[in-house]
Amino acid sequence: MNRRHALATLAGAPLLLTAQPKRPPNIVIFLADDLGCADLGFRGANDIRTPHIDRLAAEGVHFTQAYANAPVCSPTRCALLTGQYQQRHGIDSVIYVHERDRGLSPDALLLPEVLKSRGYATGLFGKWHLGYPKETFPTRQGFDEFIGHLAGNIDYFHHVDRRLNPDLWNRETLFKDPRYFTGLIAGEAAAFVDRHRQKPFLLYVPFNAPHDPFQGPNDRPEKPFGEKKSRQTYAAMVESMDAAVGRVMERVRAHNLDRDTAVFFLSDNGGVPGIASNAPFRGHKGSLWEGGIRTPLAARMPGSFPAGKTHPAPCAGMDLFPTAVELAGAALPAGHRLDGVSLLGACRGGDGPQRETLFFHYQAPKQGPQRAMLRGGWKYRRETGGEDRLYQLAQDQSEARDVAASDPKRLDSMRRDYEAWLKDVMPA
Repeated sequence: MNRRHALATLAGAPLLLTAQPKRPPNIVIFLADDLGCADLGFRGANDIRTPHIDRLAAEGVHFTQAYANAPVCSPTRCALLTGQYQQRHGIDSVIYVHERDRGLSPDALLLPEVLKSRGYATGLFGKWHLGYPKETFPTRQGFDEFIGHLAGNIDYFHHVDRRLNPDLWNRETLFKDPRYFTGLIAGEAAAFVDRHRQKPFLLYVPFNAPHDPFQGPNDRPEKPFGEKKSRQTYAAMVESMDAAVGRVMERVRAHNLDRDTAVFFLSDNGGVPGIASNAPFRGHKGSLWEGGIRTPLAARMPGSFPAGKTHPAPCAGMDLFPTAVELAGAALPAGHRLDGVSLLGACRGGDGPQRETLFFHYQAPKQGPQRAMLRGGWKYRRETGGEDRLYQLAQDQSEARDVAASDPKRLDSMRRDYEAWLKDVMPA
């Protein structure tokens, strides 16, 4: 079923909720970029101040075993917005700045398109990174408003990509703005709340921070991509992102929308080595070790989600799609398949999602593919050289003890199931 046909069937599809509220709740998704799993106050950071993000966790549910769908940017964004494994859409790797003809197919069904059937205003402020052709722009895939950039990263002050192409867009038009990028999208996202306070809205804020170039809000390099690669600069970038979260949340509260707004915060992958902290996990961005794919995940909605609760259920970024659809009481086309599962029951203080396994696949340029699979507290992992490993993750979260040799039957079972999954999502 292509996207046009799918959207045409939404009006006749069954609703996921039987009792519909008069006004569906607002949904806000904050997505950090290359954030270390331990680099927030509520995750143990003592050199980075993040009071606004910490407040989301303190006043909501903290998922302690949450994952990005990939260890890099584009695939995670694809999974989050489609509710499906990114491999189904051919986005198994980063869309690089020179790949100007590559992007997410217009036939993909994205979250904003589904929520528009319930009357939602939809806005994206920040990083897209799902394609350069006009037919793949956010405005062609369900977002009413888009201010941000297309590439994997831009200079925070000069607003150009790595090839020095101007890359600051308002819908489908390039424009110029003197603001530091994190502050720019904070202001625009806050203004979106002001404009659409009278109707339900989906606000997606995928930050570029703290992705390189390492430029804090008080740095202004003379030339694009000048940077100060240090923990101190990185901390300033994270704190600027936290201030942006606070600025958006202030507008939500100013319009008395706090109890009518579900807010989610997560990262697209782990942090980079030498700068970010992914403690206590092994690995970093670009790897399928826990440090490359574990993410903080907080969900907050006062009066609906209990405050200060932690939840241990394994979950992934793609689960936000069905969670948001269920929150909105929206319809999905008949037969539309999701890989994500709704976290709404867990968000409301109940049981976690009913899922047996989570799968991961990633292949960086000029490297062999990486595999990972989670099931029942165990993790199967294949490294780029083809070595298969097995970890009892429930007792060994740092992945220090490979037990493949002592449990060959389990390894073989997980390997067979992984092969079946891979054929499903990546047919030859």
